[in-house]
Amino acid sequence: MFTKIAPRYDLVNSILTLGGDKRLRRRAVRTLRLQPGAEVLDVAAGTAEIGSALAAVYDVPISYCAVDLNEQMLEVAERKFERLRRERPRSEWRLASGSAESLAFESSSFDAVVMCFALDDMDDPSAALAETTRVLRDGGRFLLIELAMPDSPLLRNVLKFRLWLIRGVAKVVGMDSVAHMTREVEMDRGAEHTVVRCERAGLVLDSAGRHLGGLVRAYVFRKTAASPA
Repeated sequence: MFTKIAPRYDLVNSILTLGGDKRLRRRAVRTLRLQPGAEVLDVAAGTAEIGSALAAVYDVPISYCAVDLNEQMLEVAERKFERLRRERPRSEWRLASGSAESLAFESSSFDAVVMCFALDDMDDPSAALAETTRVLRDGGRFLLIELAMPDSPLLRNVLKFRLWLIRGVAKVVGMDSVAHMTREVEMDRGAEHTVVRCERAGLVLDSAGRHLGGLVRAYVFRKTAASPA
C-alpha cells in the first residue's frame, strides 16, 4: 500500500488534515528545543516531511537521518534532500533503509528521535519503542505524533462523518491508503494508552498537545539516566 502511494503520500496527509499537516509538524518539532549540532533520527520517516519541518524551524546546523523500510518513500525523501542541502548546507541530511523494530545504530547515538503517524502501523510497536529508548542519549527527547479522535462527543461525531465522506471518495478514486488512515484515526485508544506503553519502554512524558482540532496528538517523552539502554 505504501509503495503504491509513495508519490502521493504528502498529498494524502494534506487531504486528511485539511492542509494543516505542515503547520503541525513545524509546531511539533519546536518542542524538541534542538541545540546546534543535535543529531536527530526520524523513524519510519516515510517521505521525510519532518526533515522539511526541521529545516523550516531551525537555522542552526543539525544532523538528520530518515529511516524507513520502503525504498519508494526514501526516493521521494531524497528528492527533498537535494533541496534541503542547498537551503541548509551546514546541516547533514541522510537516508537509511531499516526497520523501526531493529535499528542499525549504536546505543545512545541521538539527541532526539521522531516518529510521525507510524507506530500503530508496525508489526511490533513495543519493540520499536524499546529501540527508540536504546538509541536515545540520556536526556534525549522522543517526539511522537499520532492521529487521534477528539475528546468532545460532538466533535467526535463530526469527525466520524468527515472521515466517512473522505473514505467514500477515496474508494471511488482507488486511494486505499487514505481509507486506511481514516480507519486508523477511528481506532484511537486514547492518550493514556500511548503514555503507558511509552513509559513501559522507559520514557518519561514531558508534554502533550492537541493539534488540528484534536485530530492529532503530539507527545514529547524524555529518556532519563535510569531508562534501559
